Amino acid sequence: MSETYNLSQMAPLPHIRRVVMGKTIGHGGFALVKCAQTATGKPPFVAVKLMYLPFAKEKGVNIEKIAREAIIQKSLVHKNIIRMFDFSYDDNWAWIALELAESGELFDKIEPDIGVDQDVAHFYFTQLINAVEFMHSMGVAHRDIKPENLVLDKYSNLKLTDFGLACVFKKKTGPKRQVTGACGSPPYAAPEIIQDSYDPAPCDIWSCGIVLFVLLTGKIAWEMPVISDKDFAYFIEHKGEILISPWNKLDFGALSLLRKILVPNVDDRITIKLLKENRWFRKDRGLLNENGMCKDPAKLGARLLVNLYINMSDGEFSKVTEYSATQRSNNRRKLETQPEKHIVDDLDNDFNKLFSDVYSASQQPYTERTKRQKLKSSKDFKHQRELELIAMDPATLQFYRDEKGISKEMRQKIIDQQINMRTEQIRKHPELYADSFTRFFSFSLLEDIVILLTESLVQLNVIDSEEDIQFQNITQQLKENGSYQGVLRFQINFTDDYNMPLNGEIVLSKVADNLEARKLDFIRQSGDPLEWRRFFKRVTILCRDIVYYPEH
Repeated sequence: MSETYNLSQMAPLPHIRRVVMGKTIGHGGFALVKCAQTATGKPPFVAVKLMYLPFAKEKGVNIEKIAREAIIQKSLVHKNIIRMFDFSYDDNWAWIALELAESGELFDKIEPDIGVDQDVAHFYFTQLINAVEFMHSMGVAHRDIKPENLVLDKYSNLKLTDFGLACVFKKKTGPKRQVTGACGSPPYAAPEIIQDSYDPAPCDIWSCGIVLFVLLTGKIAWEMPVISDKDFAYFIEHKGEILISPWNKLDFGALSLLRKILVPNVDDRITIKLLKENRWFRKDRGLLNENGMCKDPAKLGARLLVNLYINMSDGEFSKVTEYSATQRSNNRRKLETQPEKHIVDDLDNDFNKLFSDVYSASQQPYTERTKRQKLKSSKDFKHQRELELIAMDPATLQFYRDEKGISKEMRQKIIDQQINMRTEQIRKHPELYADSFTRFFSFSLLEDIVILLTESLVQLNVIDSEEDIQFQNITQQLKENGSYQGVLRFQINFTDDYNMPLNGEIVLSKVADNLEARKLDFIRQSGDPLEWRRFFKRVTILCRDIVYYPEH
């Protein structure tokens, strides 16, 4: 379950000098993250993490803990760690100004069950290890290394973020200290965290190993590292020598390294020093420059996105339909836990007006349901402007329709042709494009969009058509007022395929006030980003009749 609280009904956001708040680009249990433009232009944009203190207090997080997070992050100045610029608070809000990760979350661009190619995985694993090595040299352990906390700058370099659970285990003078308390995300946590006390540094190394596994396979290794978990028990029983999927798909060098990292006995687990001497780790794959940063951002971006695709074919539609049939009697999809509180930024609705400054169009209404072929051949300047705007969005690169599938080489060719133009657009307008890839566009009637979206969610057993009042009310309002132009928000709460909670919202809005195209953003609030993308992909395929995408 999830309780949503509108930002407009909460205490006003704090006034932060020398910045102009923009759109919301991230969410958390008691926080949201906004893109903000600076007055100095150095840097031109920052990310402002805003934490609502009354909600934070309910989670056991007081201002002292938030201040400690800020102090720790301020001390960690490294090219692969998000930089912290400023911190302050008032009676209701605490805020931290951070370096903006223009390219969003890394794992938003990882295809479930597929992952990325070995060279790309090696690139990001190397940068992650570099960040962790520096962090440990400063006596700090992160304790929550997971996909949600790995973001990308505009050049596709990895940045480690969110130090809310970080701890100082060694000061400049003095011995290392043990820590207590289990923390982190179960699939990425080391097995020793359930002990009375433990060394947090090796826990970070374990988490890095799980991240590498997920990069290479697009799957988590297990739900949690305990013997009662059958996947973990199988791994321990066979001492890491696993010949079943997806382990058997791994390159021998990568698998050998993972066996050295994922060792339950901390004393036998590989250290970062030895890890960096490993043959697989040391191999030059042509993506890193001499400073350990991206040598060619366009090339890396294309390599990262080549596996990220959604096939809108009849065959894929049938597969999702068959999957949904297995979920109709699955009562576990409904969350039975205590409600999680989430902040909904309903003040963000006017931010799409920024598009009006980039692409202007007439106010003439466009109401008929339009096919892609008609749009493509249209001589209407207004429609052409809309198509140009949508075509510049990097998220549209993931859609295609091909009954026979598409080869990796063809995908690579398409992306190579498109990526430079779109990367430049992101750099010019990060306030517009610093979004996730879990979104699609539509020219269909608003009522048609809502009806098909609702049917798809019911089919996947995510909502119940008879019980879910919000969808019934929205559909009824649209029937009564066909000219409704506002922003619609659909709160989504269910358990994923691994029986873990997944929370978020689907936001349906116009691309801009003076354009007719609409976009549907699937915004994850909590849960595994790979599972959220899997959910987005299934809904998109079921809604394929209303999805617009350029034909490459």
